Amino acid sequence: MTSEATERVRKDWDSLASNWYEQRASLLAASRPIHEWLVEHLDLKDGDRVLEIAAGPGDTGFLAAKSLGAGRLLSTDISPSMVDAARKRGAELGISNADYRVLDAQAMDLADASFDGVICRWGFMLMPDPAAALRECRRVLAPGGRLVFAVFTGPAENSFASIPGRILAEQGHVPPAASGWQPGILALGDRARVDALLGAAGFTSTQIEAVDMEWTFKNADEYWSFLVDLTALGPLVRSLPAAARSAVRDAIDRRLGDFARGDDIVLPSRCWCGVAMR
Repeated sequence: MTSEATERVRKDWDSLASNWYEQRASLLAASRPIHEWLVEHLDLKDGDRVLEIAAGPGDTGFLAAKSLGAGRLLSTDISPSMVDAARKRGAELGISNADYRVLDAQAMDLADASFDGVICRWGFMLMPDPAAALRECRRVLAPGGRLVFAVFTGPAENSFASIPGRILAEQGHVPPAASGWQPGILALGDRARVDALLGAAGFTSTQIEAVDMEWTFKNADEYWSFLVDLTALGPLVRSLPAAARSAVRDAIDRRLGDFARGDDIVLPSRCWCGVAMR
């Protein structure tokens, strides 16, 4: 089942890659506090070797690459289309010390102790087997190396995801929660679960902080495009029949009114940002 689930993840993010590339500037602007926290806590030195997993269009890794000097970045994603997007983005930014590769973080064909740092922004919570991915991250890190990561906290702090998720469940488009691990945007909102996964993978000296950001939209149409074109819920929403999709949209629009700020809709968001030592 993990293999089948991984293929679904690959397919879903292939379908979103071109939109992430097109919206790269707005995505980076909104999430910049997360990127900056991760790069700062990576504690880079000249010559370091850095791996970014679930890189998407690669912006966190590219911020790190500027501080690597003679070192190199390996930017990876499970989606070939996302890797293409990162390669294009790197060329735009003039990044010359990066390589690009399609890679499943749950089973990495990389040598032991081959990196000084690993970055994963918004990846672990969407993986069918985050425990395996964390074990792999520790394996490829050199002694003393650092993993930095970000996952979203719970539904109360992330209405951008919890509103549509709740509505999809209320309208019967999401099956009842099953026992065991279920990937999702908010699946690692419980800090205790994050701590347990890191400990089980063998990491030490972990540090986790809550870091805030905001998603700002000009109107409900712009939020709807964000949901459908850029989030992990998008493939599900797009798959609904037109009438069902319209009913979901109407319910979301009613709830967005609570987040009006002047002419904009502003949805606060919070992440657990962490650093774990090999």
